[in-house]
Amino acid sequence: MGQGTPLAPLIERWNELPRTRQVMLGAIGAATLLVFYFVFLASSQPNMVVAYSGLAPEDSAAIADQLESDGVQYELGGGGSTVSVPANKVAEVRIRLAQAGLPKGGSVGLEIFDQTNFGATDFVQQVNFRRGLEGELARSINTLSGVRASRVHISMPKEAIFKEDQAEATASVLLQLQSGARLNDEQVRGITNLVTNSVEGLDQSGVTIIDDSGRVLFDGATFSQAFSTGATSSQMELQRQYELALQRDVTETLAKVVGPGRSAVTVRAALNFDKVTSVADEFGAADQAVPRSTTSVTETFTGSGINAGNVPGTGTNGGTGGAATTANGNSDYSRTETTTNNEINRVTSTTEQAPGSVERLSVSVVLDESVSAAQEASLTSAVAAAVGLDQTRGDTLSVTRLPFDASVREDLVVAAGDGLATYLQYLKLLLPMLAVILAFILVMLLLRSLGKRQLALPGVPQPQMLPAGAGAPALASGAMAALPRAPHLPAIETAPDPHEERVIKLAEANPRAVADVVQTWMREEG
Repeated sequence: MGQGTPLAPLIERWNELPRTRQVMLGAIGAATLLVFYFVFLASSQPNMVVAYSGLAPEDSAAIADQLESDGVQYELGGGGSTVSVPANKVAEVRIRLAQAGLPKGGSVGLEIFDQTNFGATDFVQQVNFRRGLEGELARSINTLSGVRASRVHISMPKEAIFKEDQAEATASVLLQLQSGARLNDEQVRGITNLVTNSVEGLDQSGVTIIDDSGRVLFDGATFSQAFSTGATSSQMELQRQYELALQRDVTETLAKVVGPGRSAVTVRAALNFDKVTSVADEFGAADQAVPRSTTSVTETFTGSGINAGNVPGTGTNGGTGGAATTANGNSDYSRTETTTNNEINRVTSTTEQAPGSVERLSVSVVLDESVSAAQEASLTSAVAAAVGLDQTRGDTLSVTRLPFDASVREDLVVAAGDGLATYLQYLKLLLPMLAVILAFILVMLLLRSLGKRQLALPGVPQPQMLPAGAGAPALASGAMAALPRAPHLPAIETAPDPHEERVIKLAEANPRAVADVVQTWMREEG
């Protein structure tokens, strides 16, 4: 390649570098090109995000067919249970698939009635309704957190003529939970209420919920009983939550006064879970009565020539006594009877006491011996007020002072410092990464400085010594010609030296004198 080629200076500089440095620079260049290539590939491909997850195989197949027909790029993952589409088309894809009725949730919903079949019998319609209801319930349950898939089976008996012959509806729910997920009691009760309120005639006692491992999460037949395992466990859980809430409040209050690790609180509560319903009737005063009905009866009689018989007695009743006597006269008779029925002023009130009232409360507080007696008396009153102590119902409060083990406070101090230990652990993980980054920066700075040194121009070569017998004119005229020519290098702009310019002008004006001076210097050195 000629000297006039623009790449010639770069090639010459490259050849002047050592072999190790050439290999290092080549490796860095290849790595840079490789990084740029992968960045280009990543930027050229669309950003795929998950549009649907937890799909049934039939839903994944239907969605894939629909996306292929629409010409939308997609990716299947998670064993076919997830579908990913470009990030800028997620909303559009979901709208299109919703119009197509996808995903169906692995079951048939009420869209089974979208196509009317006039030849379907009443039995077929009833079966389709049950299938659609089961599918809709399964789709609703699948949206809950921790549930991957579900199946619902509903039994809806025929209506009987007599109510006593009517069978109850039942429902069974099978849940497939996500890996490591577990439903709490509130979530299970929520699923139970969802099913019972969606099926006509279904009571809570007819619902059964199990998971994919066969574990019974809810059994309505036993839960509805007063002393069932489910009801008892729920009552014990409520009681434990109440005890822990009181214990936490008292512990936090004491920690602010005596310090952490200097008090121990235990609360035991007896709750009454009996459901009591009472009915009370109240009657108003007599003056507040309201008449409901009034009945009035009046009798009158007027007559004359009334025969008066004998005086009542034994003779008159058939004896042989005196003779009968008669009398004539007029008679008037009148009678009035009034009956008033008043409305009873009656008030009936029904009171239903909710279960869970506190029957008895026992609180035990142990203080460190460093707490003074005056503080103990004040803390006793404070704890009694905090838990709502009622001695009339048999509540007890015990406050004692005992020496505490010092390791308890040490454990609390260590627990409080766990946050700092966590930060230090994260810092240990970041230190190697920071060291690698700093090492890379130092290597790049070193390569940059070495490159600048290699690209620097060499110094101007010194003139060669001339033989002593050369003539002055020949020395003056051929001195410049005798010097070796330096290779063609780009000129470096330097500040002009005024002394050098004066010497050059003097040599051009009087070459003989310059030659004599140079010859004199050479004789002195010899």
